[in-house]
Amino acid sequence: MTKDQTVLRADQVSKQFGSQPVLSNINLELRAGELLAILGESGSGKSTLLRIFARFLDADQGKIIFNGEELKSVRGELIPGHESIRLIHQEFELFPNQTVEENIAYSLRFYDAAYRKDSVEELLEVAGLGYVRNQKAKLLSGGEKQRTAIAKALAEQPEVLLLDEPFAHLDNQNRRVLGHAIEKMRNEQKTSCIFVTHESSDALAWSDRIAVLRNGEIIQVGTPEEVYNKPANSYVAELTGGINWLGNAEKRFFIRPEKIKPTKYAEKSKWKGKVEAIRFHGNYWEIRCTNGAETLSFYRNKVNVEVGQEVFLTYAAKDLGRI
Repeated sequence: MTKDQTVLRADQVSKQFGSQPVLSNINLELRAGELLAILGESGSGKSTLLRIFARFLDADQGKIIFNGEELKSVRGELIPGHESIRLIHQEFELFPNQTVEENIAYSLRFYDAAYRKDSVEELLEVAGLGYVRNQKAKLLSGGEKQRTAIAKALAEQPEVLLLDEPFAHLDNQNRRVLGHAIEKMRNEQKTSCIFVTHESSDALAWSDRIAVLRNGEIIQVGTPEEVYNKPANSYVAELTGGINWLGNAEKRFFIRPEKIKPTKYAEKSKWKGKVEAIRFHGNYWEIRCTNGAETLSFYRNKVNVEVGQEVFLTYAAKDLGRI
């Protein structure tokens, strides 16, 4: 299977609950070996779409295509789901009184002992769980539970792994650990993966492509760079990072804060104002300025201005976006 080949596809998928539309004419594909993020706010329809992909829920209209074949209706199946598509819920569905090793081994219970042992060792290593292999699942941290659930699902060798808000409720350190683990498991197990998230930072950092979902409609699909640098509209622009707006209602532009630079020379500046606030974000400082009519923020690695100080700012015309 080539990397550009489509593994899973939603074709004109719509869904509503009662009189409330949840998804409208969704067209989306997952490519072989790809890590696809579905980014959207709570209530945008992300989890519903994931359940339809996983074959736990039927669409009202449209089709789900897996490796070129339309999947059957869930209503016609005695047991919902699909053997080659695995969904990891936010509840993890682990056996709380079994160890990490036992949880993973359970998925391999129908294989011979030698294969089971080798596979468990490989998955413990890939998921970075060797240090808690003998720990009961109920005693694990959220990140450890998430990685155990993923390793348990991968033991069944699915072609597609679906993750429902995998980074939710994790601190920054565990988000990084989980992100690296998902990336490693995807690369070593050759599994195509979709994860849904409401955090743009997770989608930008870990995905190959991002599909932005709003009110049940996909409004943009692209690489993280495309979605960040060339957002389809103001909603995508503001959802995916810091943004400044320039101009007026007839001629409005946006620019990211990292594209704005201070200058010492008023004649070289394109905007001037006074520093309104300075905020520390760990690896950079955000400096917020105003001239009464407009407010701009820019980022610096160190601060050499003070609140109330006049500043001159400049930027390249190529960095201005028009929506």
